Amino acid sequence: MRWNRFLATAIMALLLVSCGGSSDSGSVSDNSNDSVDDNSSDDGAASGHRTILLAGVDVSAPTETVKICFIHHSTGSAWIQDGDGNLGAALNADNYYVTEIDYGWDAAARTNMGDYTDTTDWPDWFNDDIMPDVYANSAHYDYTNVIDDPGGENQIIMFKSCYPNSEVGDSIDDEKALYRGLLDYFAQHQDKLFILVVPPPEIVIDSATSTRELANWLVDLENGWLAQYPYANVFPFDYYNVLTDPENHHRVESGDVVHTVSSDPADPDHPNELYYYSGTNDHPTAEGHRKATAEYLPVLNAYYHLWQASR
Repeated sequence: MRWNRFLATAIMALLLVSCGGSSDSGSVSDNSNDSVDDNSSDDGAASGHRTILLAGVDVSAPTETVKICFIHHSTGSAWIQDGDGNLGAALNADNYYVTEIDYGWDAAARTNMGDYTDTTDWPDWFNDDIMPDVYANSAHYDYTNVIDDPGGENQIIMFKSCYPNSEVGDSIDDEKALYRGLLDYFAQHQDKLFILVVPPPEIVIDSATSTRELANWLVDLENGWLAQYPYANVFPFDYYNVLTDPENHHRVESGDVVHTVSSDPADPDHPNELYYYSGTNDHPTAEGHRKATAEYLPVLNAYYHLWQASR
């Protein structure tokens, strides 16, 4: 699968594919950590770990239909579509009614707000000017529900930047500060569940080691982003990690939410970049997206039940 990495690098040096732009703190009660190794890795030498993030979770689907809004761009479009990632169908099967925000979506306070989903854009979303329109959103772009709309507002907000945001630069301190800053809004809106989907990887990431470090920090409930956050209405899903190796996971195993970075990656020279790709296309393949779907749904159900129990 990696034979064309050199070609991909050469082409991407000439072409900038735009899909999106670029941040420590929070613990949710009853989480445990069983880290085996250091969470950071260098290109060419993966440092693996298997961490239990949440123990003894409930992965059953909600008994009543719950509305979820997915804010995304192109990778999200492929992930949610039938015949590609099948995420929309999987969400419906587990009783989640899906609405979407994509390019061209308007908020009352800002035209084309949907065009702006870079990491650096999230503070412009999570405020009382924009979010009422997100909660009320009923738009669909890439998936048509096969279950009935239960009415009312979107209860779950799932937000994702696109693959250019896997380039984090020389330091991840700015990303950490940005993500910490979002917690003030989330804390004031505990009636909603917010799920950060960690931005997906590119085939070639100049900052790959730092990107891995940031992703690990975002999902580390004991020492990372949410270590000091006292509420159960914010959680991450490591879409980035799932797409970097067949044995990298963020999933439920034997009733526990587990985060695994393989110590024996399939591509040991590039353990922190996109594994599931075709040609020079940074968008994940259907195989990668279906892996993400299978891992995400039980994790989402676990988060939903933890959030409900905390209310």
